[in-house]
This record gives sequence, structure tokens and C-alpha cells, in this order.
Amino acid sequence: MISGDTPSPFQGEGRGEGGGKPRALADAPEASRVHLDVRDDIREGREPFARIMAAVKALGPDHVLVLRAPFEPIPLYDVLDRRGFAHWTERHAPDDWSVWFYRDAASRAEPTPPPATTAGRRIVLDVRGLEPPQPMVRVLEEIDRLGPGAELEVHHDRRPMFLYPQLDERGFTHETDEPEPGLVRILIRKGAA
Repeated sequence: MISGDTPSPFQGEGRGEGGGKPRALADAPEASRVHLDVRDDIREGREPFARIMAAVKALGPDHVLVLRAPFEPIPLYDVLDRRGFAHWTERHAPDDWSVWFYRDAASRAEPTPPPATTAGRRIVLDVRGLEPPQPMVRVLEEIDRLGPGAELEVHHDRRPMFLYPQLDERGFTHETDEPEPGLVRILIRKGAA
């Protein structure tokens, strides 16, 4: 239905690299599909990023994440691409999307390099001006690389209320101040083991 016809609720518009549904998805058994619907989270004002990343982390090597959202989650494509996932998108209606995230054969063949560590130093990350969820994505990616004794100083436009619980769950301590208008500074440290 790339022709511009209005999609019906029964037939979605699919797209990705190469047009039709990739063979890896067409052949994927239902048992390998992990379905995650975040439409209610978004409608109710809850940030779904943590649920999505938890589902991604729990995926087995041959599993597929089928994400249901009220819009096309374009920023998520880059985030998961960096983790070795390709995607294929279906639009069921203007406010109803399914995005299939999967590891293609090339990404399964290449081992992921271990994250770099930043032992004993302070890294400054400026996320001001980025559209959500990019600030949270960038911070969570950076804390994964923090080594022992390292600190992450984040410069943000506002207090990231959805980020704080993520830091707490991962065992990081954080302090926030506002040294000047338009700058919220968050200092993040790895908690004691």
C-alpha cells in the first residue's frame, strides 16, 4: 500500500530496507516474537523507553521485538541500530504502528565489542536542545560505559523526571542543581558495590 491508499485496520503498510517484510520476520515463528504494546503508556503520559529497553535486553538471539505504538518511533531506530537491530515498520492507521526489531544475519555474525570504560574521570555530556527521548537515551548509553570512580556530568534543559528512577534502578547516585537559567546540571556516579 505504498501507493498512498488509506490503510485499512486489516491491512497495514509495511516498509523497511528492500520493501516487503524481510524473510527473517516472515519465517519467524510466533514463539520467537516478543510483543510489547506501549500505546497506553504514551496516552497516559508515561515514558515507555525503559520498558522497551528492558524488553530488548531480555531478547534471545533469535527473538524479534514487535513494538506497538501510536506513532512511528523514529528516534528508537538509531538507538537499536547501534545495538545490532534492524527494523521493519507497519502502519495500521495514522495512530497505530507496529515496528519489528530483529537481528539480521550480518548483525548476528559480528560480535559486539565490549563497552569502553572511563575509570576515574569526569565526562561531560550536553543534551540540551535534543528532542525526547534522545536525552535519556544518550545518558543511559553513556552510563553503561562508566568505569570505577568515573562521573558523568549531564547538562540538560530541564530536570529529567523520567531519568531519575532509571538511575536509581541501575544503582547510580545523582545530584541535580541549576547553576544558571537554562542549565540543569546532573552529576551521576556509580553507587557503592
